[in-house]
Amino acid sequence: MILRSDEDSVIPAVPVLQIIGYKNSGKTTLACKLISALTAEGIRVGSAKHDAHEFRLDDPETDSEKHLLHGALETVLTSSSATRTMRRTKTSLCEIAEQLHGRVDILIAEGFKAEHYPKIALIHRFDEISDLFNQAADIRLWVSWEDPKNAATTAPQTSGTSLSPILHIKNQEIVLQEALFLASTLI
Repeated sequence: MILRSDEDSVIPAVPVLQIIGYKNSGKTTLACKLISALTAEGIRVGSAKHDAHEFRLDDPETDSEKHLLHGALETVLTSSSATRTMRRTKTSLCEIAEQLHGRVDILIAEGFKAEHYPKIALIHRFDEISDLFNQAADIRLWVSWEDPKNAATTAPQTSGTSLSPILHIKNQEIVLQEALFLASTLI
């Protein structure tokens, strides 16, 4: 993906690796392990999470919540050790990647199934594969709670597409190694 600056020069975008799957499939656990491992290698990692539910922008009764309740579209809360930006608009994964350009080396995104970045998909059962194929593109690695040895007989057939490797979630070291390899191909 390419970004355009104000001068209309071409700027390479922040690489994005998505982790997708249904509720309680292990997305956050894998994202945290991947972020830790990449950070340990000296890579600056950003993260984004898509929440399918509505959430509060700030804690109740704070000054920044009062600003938002009174009509501010965006507010920034900062201290000597942290900064948080809150805005009352939907933000696409592409826009998040643009905002992080120059500040991080890779963006690990949890969710955003419909976006078109490389993905790791976590599934509980093999029958979820065809549903995710219909909702998401560019799935490069599958992680399953079911034993992949049974995949040939129980996984649904996907027409016209080849199924990426399926790893068992219990093989955490191998899953993390493959996720790190995939991330390294993007940076």
